[in-house]
Amino acid sequence: MSGLYWLASYPKSGNTWVRCFLAALSAGGEMPDFAKLTKTARASAARAWIEEVLDVPTSDLTQDELVLARRAMHEIQTQTPELSRYLKVHDRYDPVLFAPEITAGIVLIVRDPRDVAPSYAEHMGVSLDYAIELMGRPGRKVADGEDYNLHASQIFSSWSDHAASWLEQSASQVLLLHYEDLTDRPVENFGRLAAFLGLKPDSDTLRLAVEATRFDVLRAREDTLGFGERPVQMNRFFRQGRAGAWSGVLTESQADRIVGDHRAMMIRLGYLPEG
Repeated sequence: MSGLYWLASYPKSGNTWVRCFLAALSAGGEMPDFAKLTKTARASAARAWIEEVLDVPTSDLTQDELVLARRAMHEIQTQTPELSRYLKVHDRYDPVLFAPEITAGIVLIVRDPRDVAPSYAEHMGVSLDYAIELMGRPGRKVADGEDYNLHASQIFSSWSDHAASWLEQSASQVLLLHYEDLTDRPVENFGRLAAFLGLKPDSDTLRLAVEATRFDVLRAREDTLGFGERPVQMNRFFRQGRAGAWSGVLTESQADRIVGDHRAMMIRLGYLPEG
């Protein structure tokens, strides 16, 4: 099927891990080259990628014009066989940017918001309480100021609204990937991802790619070579990669606040029992 695959996730939910796996898979199961990771799946909102594809500067564009530029970039990427068909997306769903007619499929990566919060706080260089507040803020925008930013404006909205916006896209095929399933049964679930994307690796290549992108392997590689996408305020991009670590980090009131903000979606995604 022609079109693009959107690798959609709320920040700190495993998007980069998925991109590393796809890079390893395309290299026959070898460890991914961090310096070339963007060739596997670029960030849809990255100004550098918009400028490269459109061959125009973006510094003078308004935020509304940047939305149109992103859509134009998506269309060109769809029509250019040598460009990757995967794009990393942290936006909530937007029918202008991610229209069905340019979509081959949607991969929605979700993670327990109680695990997202500590990782997001470190990524942003903010307090855990503030990260929890940001995750519950409806309509939240980033990179929306007048000053130049490396990314175009994006609407993350709240964690719950972000997930709902992608899950409700009945016009496109959606593969739901739980971060926790990728950690517990990586071969099975990365295999589901490969099949959804129309890739047909043999079992040995699939297992090699999974082994090459275990978190301990990625951490060791980052310690040796660094990781260009790591924000300056973070000591390490690839942290624990462990599901359920929130129980030793969040206070009871912090965990209760996250559940209070996102109860319905947490139930829908299986992070809380019904009732």
